[in-house]
Amino acid sequence: MPSSDLLEDDFANLEADTRRRRPELLLTVASALLLVGNVLLILAVFLNFVGSVGGWDGSKTIWVAFGMDLVGVALLGRAFLVTAGQAEGRSRLYRLAAGSLLLLWVGLTAFWRFGLPAVMGTNIQDLFLTLITSQAGVPVRIMRYLTVVYEILSLWILSAFVFVLAHVIILMDSRLAPPHDWARGLPVYAWVLGAGVSLVATTLIAIAFVGVLWGGSLAGNFNAWVVAKMIVAPNIFISGYASSLQLGRSAARASSPLAED
Repeated sequence: MPSSDLLEDDFANLEADTRRRRPELLLTVASALLLVGNVLLILAVFLNFVGSVGGWDGSKTIWVAFGMDLVGVALLGRAFLVTAGQAEGRSRLYRLAAGSLLLLWVGLTAFWRFGLPAVMGTNIQDLFLTLITSQAGVPVRIMRYLTVVYEILSLWILSAFVFVLAHVIILMDSRLAPPHDWARGLPVYAWVLGAGVSLVATTLIAIAFVGVLWGGSLAGNFNAWVVAKMIVAPNIFISGYASSLQLGRSAARASSPLAED
């Protein structure tokens, strides 16, 4: 009987420890996923130039990156929602808002990336490639779903704006956080900068696609916007997520019972 009670106490302590460290663990896993996802975006650009390597090409790489960033941002949003219960005043409101906006981004992005293209009988990569390579006019199969294409482009811009807004709120919360709170050490400026570059590039690319739909051609500096979206912004995010990954691991170790002993 005593051994049984001891075992129950061990399980209870383990559960309490896991619950206490959950935000830090969520931050760590989210940062790792988002770090790798952004590396994959840059790798996809490289593979589009050199071709497939061992049967693996840029298209497959982008699909993997698309999945990783959705899961990573969802976990990051969850981390802020969990810590909101431990915060007070404006910090609590900031974390609820940031977590909710990040989860909203996940929903919007999944919808325009996967849901709306499926309505057209295509996928987002094929749709964008068609718009980029349409020299003699946009194919009829795309023009038949013109309203859906406009919805995709609008939601793309909206989701990028939501992402920026979420990170601006995270920055505001970070400035209020006490020194012992891991939110204080988040790489907020890198996150806001990366999200801002991504928003500007997204908006300009979407506007260029609208021009193609109206019978025009891509702007001469279109490639520069793609570089900003696919290389510049991911590089900024890589440095930020590498920092938050290390922060999450350090915070998780600091909150463990072993660190307190």
